[in-house]
Amino acid sequence: MNNEIASTQNGNANQALSDETVAQFLTSNPDFFHRNPTILAEMSLPHNSGNATSLIERQVAILRERGIQTRHKLGELIEAAKENDNLLNTTQSLVIDLINADSLNSICTLLQTELHKKFGVESASVTLITDTETQNQYSIGADFYQDTSDAEQKISGIVNNNQSLCGSLREAEAEFIFTNTKYAIGSAAIASKKIERSSGADIIVMLAVAHHNADHYNSDTGTLFLDYLCDILTALVQRQLS
Repeated sequence: MNNEIASTQNGNANQALSDETVAQFLTSNPDFFHRNPTILAEMSLPHNSGNATSLIERQVAILRERGIQTRHKLGELIEAAKENDNLLNTTQSLVIDLINADSLNSICTLLQTELHKKFGVESASVTLITDTETQNQYSIGADFYQDTSDAEQKISGIVNNNQSLCGSLREAEAEFIFTNTKYAIGSAAIASKKIERSSGADIIVMLAVAHHNADHYNSDTGTLFLDYLCDILTALVQRQLS
């Protein structure tokens, strides 16, 4: 057939070539059919319809299918990029508004409101956990305040955890964290940071979001965005305390 193919037969012209041998040869010589077009013209592959299709037609069909898949994947990446761009712009706007807020209560109110309004969060909660003396000193509103001793009794596993949590909550935990929501709490994501103070009680800054669906926030949910907002919130609370 061809000197190159003949050489793979170790001198035995009558020896039948295996599929593997032919496949290896064609892989090593991708331009074989270009150099031997008459062979390609005589070849055909079975089609699902039962008709025969030439190898080059089949190859074109495969490449076309891959091209469609690539375009779909590219479209998905473009849409994801647009969503990320919108998220970044909305987040930047929120952070600027938070920086310009003039009190602890206005910061907490703004963050809860914007998470619901601009980010589509069903239930959001900003909670400052400390003692009553600190609450009175900084005029922390009742909607955003919880006493440290109560927190230790009702959500100790949450406040003493060093990382963000996602999943379902016990009823008492949900009621403690989401005091003003009108929705049922099926699952939640919670981030918290502790502000240690040299004078006065420490403050735990807690940011939580929730959904009525029990599977909405789970162990596979990423918390990078929530952690970022909690860090911003903690920094702004510290600034108000100084």
